[in-house]
Amino acid sequence: MRKLSAPLLLLRNEISKALRRKLPYFGLFAVTVLCLVIYAAADQLSQASSANAWGYVAFSMLLVFNDLGLIFIIVFAALLFSEETDSGTIRATLAAPVHRWELYLAKAITGLLYMLVLWSVALLVSIVLARIRYHFGAITDAFGVVYPRGTVFRIFLLGFVLSWVPLAALVMYGLFISTLIRSPGAAVAVGIGTIYLIDFTKHLVGLDPYIFTRYIGYSWQILQLVAQGVDYQWQPEIWRMLTLSIGCAVLAMSAGAALFQWRDLNG
Repeated sequence: MRKLSAPLLLLRNEISKALRRKLPYFGLFAVTVLCLVIYAAADQLSQASSANAWGYVAFSMLLVFNDLGLIFIIVFAALLFSEETDSGTIRATLAAPVHRWELYLAKAITGLLYMLVLWSVALLVSIVLARIRYHFGAITDAFGVVYPRGTVFRIFLLGFVLSWVPLAALVMYGLFISTLIRSPGAAVAVGIGTIYLIDFTKHLVGLDPYIFTRYIGYSWQILQLVAQGVDYQWQPEIWRMLTLSIGCAVLAMSAGAALFQWRDLNG
């Protein structure tokens, strides 16, 4: 019975701790403000965003998760272990009859849940703002209907779901950093710093095809093409995105779990 209930109890405890912190709420507030800023400046930022509501939502989500949303996901995940390790409170948690892998799994799920909440808030605000100025209709051009409304909706639904995959890999990366580094400030700095360092240098050293962060905005870019009524193609790039993102997520989670399993937390 313990094996069935312990992971759920740990997950509930992790969610409760997250709800008591201020940072997750600030992240939601900051993303909402960014969506409002994008709405106010959409016409100046991109002509593609003003074509219709579909294009605006894709454009808004692309901007949010190419920068600010990405930062808050990393910061939240990077603090999950480092805060408790630094303060020593994690030893009290592990004093209970639980396995370390159960605690690691609970924190991983908590990080994924926050990512989904942040994503959902950004999407909801973007949709509400889109409906104020635009229309969620069929995609048309001078010759008639290019994509019917139902088709566009199915494409967008697929794109929205696929956008979770590289973001989930980002959560696992942040959690690995949190396991590796004891200091919360250092964990956040390393998590954000390495992502941006890799992003700035990946083209110079030829690592771009092997970095999952290149695909964080991929789904939104495809959805923008659909909204503009032009040809789009998921394959074969979508398989590269899935393989690389899932592979990086599994590698980061496995390495983090192994490190946490054998790490001495008494120091």
